[in-house]
Amino acid sequence: MSSKLQHSVSYPFSTQRLWEIVSTEQYWHDLVARINADHGRVDSFTLDGDTVVVEMHQGVPADKLPSSVTKIKPGDMEIPRRNTYRLVGDKVDGEISATVDGAPVKIRGTVVTTGDPARTDYTADVAVSIPLLGGKIEKSVIGQLIDLLDAEHGHTVDWEQENRLT
Repeated sequence: MSSKLQHSVSYPFSTQRLWEIVSTEQYWHDLVARINADHGRVDSFTLDGDTVVVEMHQGVPADKLPSSVTKIKPGDMEIPRRNTYRLVGDKVDGEISATVDGAPVKIRGTVVTTGDPARTDYTADVAVSIPLLGGKIEKSVIGQLIDLLDAEHGHTVDWEQENRLT
């Protein structure tokens, strides 16, 4: 069984500008430095035409995790993550995936950005393969993901203001 994440964020700039941002490698390094400096890193960034693939590690310190999670997996949580974005006409389509090292957690989803101003819609399945506790942990993971997506949104808006094209 899995739980569904649905979340949306809006930007004060166009989808084209968001594409320019996510297709800039420095943006990703700045993102990790801002929201996950102690536990994160960009492993790879690839821009090939209208496709961007970013692989990174993020982490959550043990003291920020709910007890239901630390009982099953003590210590900090390491999260390998892969984001793929494609510019398709006037929209950006993407896929997101993440796992948790040493835990039966899988996150798979889609990202669609359209409009001017841009709106990004996230849809993902969060699966935790632990009998009896999986659903409770999935809800906790979804809460953490929404917090992360909102933090990334805030960084993106700030980054755009600090890195405007002239």
